Amino acid sequence: MIIKRRLLFYRGRIVNSMTLYIECMPCLLNQACNLAKKHLNSEDKQHILVTTVLQEMSQIKRESSAPLVARKIHRLIKEYTGNNDPYRDIKNMFNKEMLAMQDNFKNIIKKSENQFLTALKLATAGNIIDFGANSRLEYDEVINIIEQTMNKDFPDKTLNQLENDISNADTLLYLGDNAGEVVLDKLFLQTIKNKYPDIEIFFAVRGQPVINDITKKDAEHVGINKYAHVIENGTDIPGTVLSECSPEFMEIFNRASVIISKGQGNFESLIDERRNVYFVFLCKCHVFEKKLGLKRNDVVLCCQ
Repeated sequence: MIIKRRLLFYRGRIVNSMTLYIECMPCLLNQACNLAKKHLNSEDKQHILVTTVLQEMSQIKRESSAPLVARKIHRLIKEYTGNNDPYRDIKNMFNKEMLAMQDNFKNIIKKSENQFLTALKLATAGNIIDFGANSRLEYDEVINIIEQTMNKDFPDKTLNQLENDISNADTLLYLGDNAGEVVLDKLFLQTIKNKYPDIEIFFAVRGQPVINDITKKDAEHVGINKYAHVIENGTDIPGTVLSECSPEFMEIFNRASVIISKGQGNFESLIDERRNVYFVFLCKCHVFEKKLGLKRNDVVLCCQ
């Protein structure tokens, strides 16, 4: 039997497995350096952590994916700093700031002609809050990217296909990505639930803290559980590697009518899955610019 592999086309390009690119290495190392300086007050301890990370990176195989490598690096960081959630403060800060603005975002959605599209644009713009891609992200930059994204066009065909699939779905699985961003995800799910009240929604988070990715505690703190069942995927990978996910998560994944996958890490780890998965994120690094033929902070909305 010949099995034909289904490929994802984006802007005329074939996109398949995302392996570890050489550009990923300095990005991962930079994360370790920043956290070492922030959480270790001894230069000797900082040096030990960073050199240990370098040793680990020297053993990485070319075919490894960036999310899996990031897990190894961040486990080392947690071990050497003694902090299980090194990004906790920055996560809390962005959750607080975005919650403070959510009434403004709600009004934008309410006053728009196409509330589904507006809520989706806001949720997509929130993907800029990614401290894996940008460790020096400032709040003013987030607001600027939100304003820019609201004025960008989304692909009509994929957008219409997504809403049509949601309108006919029994179950929607939404794969969350980052803290702060989750507030805008909540408003998108609220919009979906208002329009399609019978749909059952699950919102998936990481099983343990990693970078500034969303956890169950973060998701429930911003109130997303009002519109979705919050479930953990069982891993501390900044992505969704199905072979590592819990049976409970996989049961929902396998029966979901529609899956919305937020963020680059989820895209990298799910790109080879032959499922009705919609990928939504902002292009935030050179690798994706080259791979997808995009510019920095361009919108990605595509379906596997």
